[in-house]
Amino acid sequence: MSDILRNLVIEDHDQVKTLCESIWDGNDYVPEIFPTWISDSLSTPLGIFQDNELVALANLEKVEGTTIGWVEGLRVKEGHRQSGLGSKTNEAVVKAAKEQGITTLWYATSSRNEASQLVAENSGFIKANTTGYFRLYRPYPAHSRPSPSIAPLKIDAMRLHELLISNPDLVESTTFPLAWQFDFTSIEGLSRLLKNSTIKVVINESGHVDGLYCMSKRDRKGDTWTAAYTVFATNRSIFVDIISRTIDEADTLGAERAVYFLGPRATEWALTLGYVEEEFIGRRFLLYELNLSVM
Repeated sequence: MSDILRNLVIEDHDQVKTLCESIWDGNDYVPEIFPTWISDSLSTPLGIFQDNELVALANLEKVEGTTIGWVEGLRVKEGHRQSGLGSKTNEAVVKAAKEQGITTLWYATSSRNEASQLVAENSGFIKANTTGYFRLYRPYPAHSRPSPSIAPLKIDAMRLHELLISNPDLVESTTFPLAWQFDFTSIEGLSRLLKNSTIKVVINESGHVDGLYCMSKRDRKGDTWTAAYTVFATNRSIFVDIISRTIDEADTLGAERAVYFLGPRATEWALTLGYVEEEFIGRRFLLYELNLSVM
């Protein structure tokens, strides 16, 4: 049986829905976003067909005004997995990225998805960043009240960049996570990633940043939405206070769930909160990177 690789078109939407219907109990985002991929000039959706059946797909998303690209929505149809189709589709995305002049290609996945990690590694990607990850759902758990003596300061991406330079122990990686995405910690990268986000920092009396948190709204099906938070801290008590504030904020705003992406210290301290579910103990969100400029 020969595999046929081609660019996907809107007429493939029904097959996309069929391929994804068993993923995440039918809650996969790919069928919903597929029409946007088709209409977006920065997207290149690709699929592999066997006897006119769509058995694998992925999208190449180029970040506007950059030479950065993302592998998005890599999926293999149930019954066709563990046959190399994931790697073959990913390699097709890599080839398309080279042709489009992309020099940095990113691929994000969960630490629990070993098959996805293997696909990335088989294509030459290396692990570039690791963040802690957990979720909370409404009704939100009981938690300590935020301290009235702590006053987080709202800032913009440019100010955050300045603070990261003067506080190098706060975020030690060259990329920054938010809502299942990453970008560089440069002014340009932070501005792209955080353009629709709220950014707050906690600065102590000596002018050192003890913690920062960012929130981005992510729509889900229907009228529900997710509050996605990034949290970095160098002070445990500040971390606990930030988590309490974000839970209160998510609840007040009506978010059905709060999702957290955590720096290394925050990842460790999250285990002591008492309400992080066991399924998230040791769970990480991973960023893989492929440097196409040397290939």
